[in-house]
Amino acid sequence: MTSQIRQLARKVVNVVAPPPPAPPKPPRNEPPVLGHRAGIDRADYGLSLEQSLGWKERFTAEVEGRQHYIFFLCGHPRSGTHWMDNVLNRHPKVMIDGEYRFESLRRATDDITGRHWHAAFREPMRSEAERCFEDTVRRVVGASCKRKPGALWLGDRTPRALNVFLKGASHFLIIRDPRDILVSWSHQELKNSGHHYTTGDFESLFGPHRAEFLKDPNFFNKNPELLLCHERWVKTLAGRWRFHLRLDLEALKRIEAGELGGGIPGRVHVVRYEKIHADPEGERRAMYAFLGVDEAEAEPLTEESRSKPGLAKEDPHHIYRKGQVGDWQRFFTPQARQWFKEQANDTLVELGYEKDANW
Repeated sequence: MTSQIRQLARKVVNVVAPPPPAPPKPPRNEPPVLGHRAGIDRADYGLSLEQSLGWKERFTAEVEGRQHYIFFLCGHPRSGTHWMDNVLNRHPKVMIDGEYRFESLRRATDDITGRHWHAAFREPMRSEAERCFEDTVRRVVGASCKRKPGALWLGDRTPRALNVFLKGASHFLIIRDPRDILVSWSHQELKNSGHHYTTGDFESLFGPHRAEFLKDPNFFNKNPELLLCHERWVKTLAGRWRFHLRLDLEALKRIEAGELGGGIPGRVHVVRYEKIHADPEGERRAMYAFLGVDEAEAEPLTEESRSKPGLAKEDPHHIYRKGQVGDWQRFFTPQARQWFKEQANDTLVELGYEKDANW
């Protein structure tokens, strides 16, 4: 039998009796970053507030004779950074004015100081470049004080991995169930033709669905099985989340051990999205206490300020879409669950959202 006939015979067989689907891959199962599977086991890591003030010159901006402390609100995109911004801003001594995206400046500084053929690789130019980076961060964030003259603490809420830009500075790290993140993130990516949608060439897969979604904001509410219907899409977002969170967990471990910044640890307060959703008053008291400000001075949480948990009305096209805990269950088909498990179940378990892969 010639090779052409054999190829034709194989095609006929596949049409009549297609090969069985490949068995599902086992969930990823690397060792937990923090050394246990019980989830993040406490809220505060690193220095106390009193200890950090020993390094306050590194995170203080002086504007018109008044000192302001710089802090950072970090987290994976769609984890609730906008909501935490609104919660923190209810206090008269705390202000976040948006996303500064200093990671771009951090990468540029690392580039000019990190290559041996660059002049800034050598001292004293290298140390001067680092001082310029820190000074820029302080001055830029410090300039925002005019928006809220009474603020003592000025923040940046860029959704990014936990990385200490100003040694000794205070950080909030918000963590959310990644399955809810994938649902919210997919809505945003499809609405905005976002970075992953564009760079991953997902138009060929999602183009018709996206067109329907743009015409009808409730398209995926009516067809929830279509939001996470493509394996490559689910695995791309789940893998990106896993990579980000493992960086965060590694940073927590190093901050606690005092291994960042030449032995100068930072300080982090972990905010669990689901906890503040269930107990907003208790959790925000802990956040204010982390900054050493009096909770009694804070204004009430309100729907108008978008500081209360959840939203009165869902808007799939808005940056504040829904804010619900557990919404992922409507959109995760059995296939989507399996794809997610193959990419990120170990980190889901490490964060305490599930005990194992049987969900």
